Amino acid sequence: MSASPFVERLREHAATVAAGAPPRLHASAASAASTASAVSAGSAGSDTLAASPASAPSTAPGELAFWQSPIVRAIINRRITGDPELGAETYFARRHGPAIVAPHALSLRASDAKLELALVEAGSCERLTGLDDDQGRVDFAGGRVPEPLRERVRFQLGAFEQWQPPEPLGAIVCRSFLHRREDLEAVLDRFAALLEPGGLLFVEDFVGPARFQWTDTQLEAINRLLAQLPAELLTDLSATDGRRKRSVERPDLAARIAANPEEAVRSDEIVGLLDERFERVEICPYGGAVFHQLFTRIMGNFAGRPDLVGVLMEVDALLTDSGVLNSDYVWGVWRRA
Repeated sequence: MSASPFVERLREHAATVAAGAPPRLHASAASAASTASAVSAGSAGSDTLAASPASAPSTAPGELAFWQSPIVRAIINRRITGDPELGAETYFARRHGPAIVAPHALSLRASDAKLELALVEAGSCERLTGLDDDQGRVDFAGGRVPEPLRERVRFQLGAFEQWQPPEPLGAIVCRSFLHRREDLEAVLDRFAALLEPGGLLFVEDFVGPARFQWTDTQLEAINRLLAQLPAELLTDLSATDGRRKRSVERPDLAARIAANPEEAVRSDEIVGLLDERFERVEICPYGGAVFHQLFTRIMGNFAGRPDLVGVLMEVDALLTDSGVLNSDYVWGVWRRA
């Protein structure tokens, strides 16, 4: 009896990982990525962190989320770039920075300034303005800019709607910004108006279910994995009473909107609307349908367990690459015609 297509896909994926090559993106992942260009492979000697836990960075007790874990970040790096030590920011700056068509770039929602600095340091743009409506994020990002670059990379307080560029824009860096916008069409149309022809739009964002209304398949996968984990790994690190995280549930929609009306408003529409208005250059779905909520509030319990973190991350990759689940997160580049 022949194996199902899903089983065949898992076997293919396992063989790819065993050979030390980055996994291929499945055509159904992250809103039909069939037109995406392939992620470039890293060095032939790059191994998965799950296969070599002794060399892996360490997760620290007290970490509440996946993005705080160096182990998870290294695995995500490998998934995107082919190299656990090569961050997506550097990869995208090197790969696409030379195609920036004008000297000035805009960055929305200040983050860690890695991509912004990489673009300027590589000479891809002469100047970059970082714009955010939160002073704390502005101060944090600005504080990461080395003194010699502070005349060229400036983060400032301001609203995107009112900002006017002093000169044509060759690129817009848009990280963790679009999933907080209800007016996606208006925002993307303004991007197109601000960018010079051929200008690039760098996007990293949550593109999973709107309002975090997790799918039944997601919840089943996460909760079946939680049920198999040892009790000591389930201690809720955000609580003070020692309670354990036994399951993940779909948030109450009304309560979610009342608590944070701007969060994940239309996240599941982002990729489709980008494709309607811009030319897709490269897209890298990097999963999260499982590991995002599975590790939330318990990440620090996995300190000293890089092997197990690697296995759980690989489950996420298998389900995403095979098309069973859609990727909740994406890195990508789009071009204005």
